Amino acid sequence: MQEIEIKKATQNELKIIVDLIAKLLIDFNNRSGSDFIVDRDKLETVTQTLITRPNFGAFIAYDVKDSPVGLITISEAFAIYNGGDFGVITELYVDRNSRSTGIGKLLLQSVFKFSEEMNWSKIEVGAPNSDEWPRTLKFYQNNGFHQKGPKLRIDLN
Repeated sequence: MQEIEIKKATQNELKIIVDLIAKLLIDFNNRSGSDFIVDRDKLETVTQTLITRPNFGAFIAYDVKDSPVGLITISEAFAIYNGGDFGVITELYVDRNSRSTGIGKLLLQSVFKFSEEMNWSKIEVGAPNSDEWPRTLKFYQNNGFHQKGPKLRIDLN
């Protein structure tokens, strides 16, 4: 595996986050026929709002050249059925040229740690369509998530 550093993003990385989210949305559009609008100004405005919230985390993976090659975001949700507060992975992106190198696993580990600091005992992620995204589904399952309806979840306790 290549040498990767994961950093919790701050307002100083807004442009990097926006660039990585834009690439994620373009990938969705190209791969599954989605029609996400990639409005960088809107993405930046939303990111600027979320990045300061204590119950939101964005983590960026940097390669040895200090180039951003991945991003994961997580936010707090809560539900009675789920025992109160828990985390939801809202975005995960790894650059095409860096996939299957362990970066996704490192990004997951960063949100596991963040979730423990937030005292969340569970993390959920929307389950991708297994026909369109079999590798993505397998990735989450290989990292401890199990299917729970249309979502995947990992219990941290």
